[in-house]
Amino acid sequence: MWRFGRPSGSEVLKWRCQRSSRDTCCKLHTMALQKTVNLSLQSAGICRNIKRCHLSFPIKTASSCRNAWKKQLTPMCYSASGFNHRLFCTSQPVTDPIEIHRQKLALWFSHIPQEERQFSGYVSPETMHVEPLILERHPDEDRGLSPFKEKTSVCAQQSLTVGDLFHDSNHGKARGLNILMYGAVGTGKSTVIRKLVQDWCDGSLFSQFKLMLPFSCEDISQLSKAISLRDLVGRKYMHLRKTPYLSGENDMARDVLFIFHGMEKMKLDFRISSTELCSDPNEALLSGAIVVNLLRKYMLPEASILVTTRLSAVDRVPKKYINRYVQICGFNDLDRQRAYFTSRLLQQHEGKPDRAAEMLIEMLYLNLQRESQLATACFLPSYCWLTCATLHLLHFTDTKSPIRTLTGIYTSFMRLNFGGEVITLNGGVSSQEQQNSLMLYVVRTVGKLAFDGITNKRTSFTAEELEQWVGGKTKTDEELRELAVFRTDVLDFFLVPRDDYGSDPETKGRRYVFAVPIMQEYLAALYVVLGENKTVLEKLTKEVSEALGPASEDITSLLSVLSKIIPFRIFAIFNLLKLFPKLFEKVSSYSKGRIANTMAAEMFRSEDSFNEDVLDQVEQSLLGVHGPQPQEEIYTRAFELYPIFMGGLLHYGNRRLLDQLGCNIKSHTVSQITRALRKNLIKQSQKNQPPEELMDLLVLLYEFQNPRLTAEVLQSIKSLNLSTVRMTPHKCFVLSTVLGCTTSSFHLNELNLSSCHITPELLQMLWPAFRHTRNLKLCDNYLSDSGISHLLEALSGNHSLQRLNLMHTGLSDKSALLLAEKLGQHDQLKELNVAYNNIGDSAALTLVDACREHPSIHTVHLYLNQLTDVAKQSLYVRGGPRVKEGRRVKVLASVTEGSDISEDWHPILSVIGKNSLSWERDRVREQLLVFLKDLEWGRKQHLSFWKKMHFRRVESVVRQMLRFIEKSSDTGTGTK
Repeated sequence: MWRFGRPSGSEVLKWRCQRSSRDTCCKLHTMALQKTVNLSLQSAGICRNIKRCHLSFPIKTASSCRNAWKKQLTPMCYSASGFNHRLFCTSQPVTDPIEIHRQKLALWFSHIPQEERQFSGYVSPETMHVEPLILERHPDEDRGLSPFKEKTSVCAQQSLTVGDLFHDSNHGKARGLNILMYGAVGTGKSTVIRKLVQDWCDGSLFSQFKLMLPFSCEDISQLSKAISLRDLVGRKYMHLRKTPYLSGENDMARDVLFIFHGMEKMKLDFRISSTELCSDPNEALLSGAIVVNLLRKYMLPEASILVTTRLSAVDRVPKKYINRYVQICGFNDLDRQRAYFTSRLLQQHEGKPDRAAEMLIEMLYLNLQRESQLATACFLPSYCWLTCATLHLLHFTDTKSPIRTLTGIYTSFMRLNFGGEVITLNGGVSSQEQQNSLMLYVVRTVGKLAFDGITNKRTSFTAEELEQWVGGKTKTDEELRELAVFRTDVLDFFLVPRDDYGSDPETKGRRYVFAVPIMQEYLAALYVVLGENKTVLEKLTKEVSEALGPASEDITSLLSVLSKIIPFRIFAIFNLLKLFPKLFEKVSSYSKGRIANTMAAEMFRSEDSFNEDVLDQVEQSLLGVHGPQPQEEIYTRAFELYPIFMGGLLHYGNRRLLDQLGCNIKSHTVSQITRALRKNLIKQSQKNQPPEELMDLLVLLYEFQNPRLTAEVLQSIKSLNLSTVRMTPHKCFVLSTVLGCTTSSFHLNELNLSSCHITPELLQMLWPAFRHTRNLKLCDNYLSDSGISHLLEALSGNHSLQRLNLMHTGLSDKSALLLAEKLGQHDQLKELNVAYNNIGDSAALTLVDACREHPSIHTVHLYLNQLTDVAKQSLYVRGGPRVKEGRRVKVLASVTEGSDISEDWHPILSVIGKNSLSWERDRVREQLLVFLKDLEWGRKQHLSFWKKMHFRRVESVVRQMLRFIEKSSDTGTGTK
């Protein structure tokens, strides 16, 4: 929630005395520096997006304030908010307290939290806001409904805008309006309030109010001492200490709008016996009593009030005190969702739209139109934010991007929605049991359900299963009320109903699924890593250890006294009691080893070996599968992100965020899990894994963010075959980051990136990876001339390169000449493959000459290039042994070498046969016909019988490949 602190009077005086006259023009900005701001507004579409974002500006000297200004506030004020600095720094400083208040509110509420900055500065508070649907509806009409409502249930009513909230022509002018705005978690309450305040600050909204006073109910509920309304306002807004609008005289409060955000965090009691009537704004009361008397219209009755709350707390204010109920319904239509996605994903480059971003939005929009599960989840702006953040990670990562992980995005998502919250009843905490964090309660209920689903390979659950896992073993009335609040406010945020008519008749009826399927894997991983999945032995030893551990010192002291009067044998009983803490440590260590074993087992499941890599699965869950769809829906799916999330949650950055949520993972626990995980990963990595599984392993190491563990695991990997894995910017970043954890002496025997859709732009992200391999394969990637330039620049730091395979990469004569120029940088290079490109005669001859001058190259592949017969013959001659060294450079340009069969005809035809269906068939057919012509010419020469038979044998292989290509072409045409 929003928290605004202020410096003490002595600190302000000291600061003023130290200022120079030239700093006077920047008075307002420097005063803002002295604030310790804790904002909890949500960003556009995300509930509570600035939850507990602390901006601390220490108050020491004038110079320290100016340094803090330069380092922290300047980018926030100007680039983020869009405000012109001349508004604040003028020759005539602003003295009107109301104007000062407007400017400071605008400054505070324009802050963009760290979670929004991951969009690389493409969004701002002015452009990223998409207003959710607002309806005037009484809460009684909304009881028991999920926030993921059917569109028809909300479109029948006329929606409101924020500007309509205080427009009531039928209401008298003697009293201000009390409006209660309610909505489920993530529907956009904080977004509306944030935009409302910003619009009032710039004068575009609520011009009838001269003073707006936003408060966080969570903030003011922490005040334990009595305080008057005027002192409360002065405490939060020092410049309004003497404002006449709160004096209660001459109806001046008519121009005041109070905003109390998050009423569910505050304990309000409207009974006269509990909260006395008070109309004096100068009388000291408890903070709850102040809010109650304002809502009663007993104190400053002319003032208007806007209260926001979740559905479970709407009854805390009696109906007679509320003039209007409005509900925030989120994004109920595709237009709002698309506008939200566009504001975050559609980037601008030199005034031109980014085509890749446009295509991404279009695919996302098509998936939403299919009435997919994602479309249901995106009713909540919070899930729209999660979708954008995930897509931004997958597609807009670049070399300048900070380290961001999928686990970090989901952990930030939890912090933004539930940061610091505890389970409370009526806004108060009445027992120690109720002081559990809300997030920990989510893990122990919804997380337990998610874990059970993964264990049994299920993604949907019946109402009975929800009752079993979420209802739990509730015993007291207090626990039942606590559960009711949780179900009303939080449960529907994670689980949505779905009518499931599967193949099993017994499962017909309504079932519940996670709003975002990946959320099931995240919560299950968090449930395991937090140690909630305990065995009976672990639970027993922990309870006994906690009971006996604190008493161990007392037992030792007692034994020292009794040892003089009690027989020695009796001490054995006490010594056994002292062993329980050690026994618990051993059991706990075994538990951490079991977590590591689970991670490794789930990571390398044999049945998941042929699935797409996890990042592609994440993308498909958001963008859908484009192309032929399966006739029957498959309900069982792999949970390959589950172990990766477990590793990512052990990273310090995520553990720090989880600690803010009340979910603590000890460093000792991380050490034990890491130690056991290292052995499992090294053992599994030594096996021959499919490319997709290797990519998943790299993602796990990247999410773990443990350089030492990463380096040790990579030491056991001799080669990295990622062929056919569709490389994206984020995958390239993952590969480079992981290989960057190794020492400079580490080199893979082979790095295979064939058919990975690598572009010249992606090559620049792979620079660190290219320095750690002896054999680099980049076949079947369109690199073009610009890509080869980037590649050779990256390879300049690799002095261990022995083989370079650039077959079918779109090289031209320019690339061949550049290769010939740069070959001298790699004195250990032995083999160069540039087959199936667009290299002509002259460039090919130049390249072969450079290879002859090279000290170690012995083979050059040039077949399937644009070479004439004369050039082929010349290449064969030039490839002969040199006079001085006697070293021969083997040039593979055709299946024939003059009137002889090339000794490498079989490797050439084997490569063509393997790729004949994926390459351009017309070009392959053309080249095979050239081979056939060369073979027929050679066979007609004056050759021996055995040589002619050899020609016929090779000729038959070529003809067989031609027939296969013709047949496959006819089959493909018939299918179309």
